[in-house]
Amino acid sequence: MNPAIKRYGLFGLVFVVGLFSGVGLTELGKNDLVAASPDREIVAGTEIISILDDEVMSLTYRTNALTLTAQRSKPADRFAVQVTFANGRKPQQCLVSPDLAGLLPTFSNIVAKRQIQSQRFEAEFPQILGILEIKDRIVAEAPPAMVFRTTEKRSAIAASYDGYAAEVGTSINAFVKLEGGCEALAQR
Repeated sequence: MNPAIKRYGLFGLVFVVGLFSGVGLTELGKNDLVAASPDREIVAGTEIISILDDEVMSLTYRTNALTLTAQRSKPADRFAVQVTFANGRKPQQCLVSPDLAGLLPTFSNIVAKRQIQSQRFEAEFPQILGILEIKDRIVAEAPPAMVFRTTEKRSAIAASYDGYAAEVGTSINAFVKLEGGCEALAQR
């Protein structure tokens, strides 16, 4: 056999063995890292979501009874709101203020009161309020949808998002106003 082929063949073999060893070690390291990393802790005062009000371009809130979508085409412009109802009631459409009738700061800046273990989320907060999605102009990828639930007496609210759950300081009145549709949002 030609000495050049032997030499390059040996280098090729060493390269292939090294490549597979590196890939194997990388995968092993990833598995160890995932197993060793603790869950992120959410402490009181942690901002779960924080978006500049003027940069919010759309907000969608879905419940079993309705879907409310508020959109605008320019930052700080008024919102065009459409509300559709699950029971077949006539849809509503209206224009509301740039701060979404005072609700935008409530939903664009949500702060945790305390963390809740994910497996306890539904037990501690048995009543579902709805699902909220917010998109802004700056970040191409929207934050994860947030599921909001409340206690039996509607005295506290919690949000679940991206595998985490936390009690939040959002008022039940904000959700009631959203569910009021155009009639509630047109009032100030």
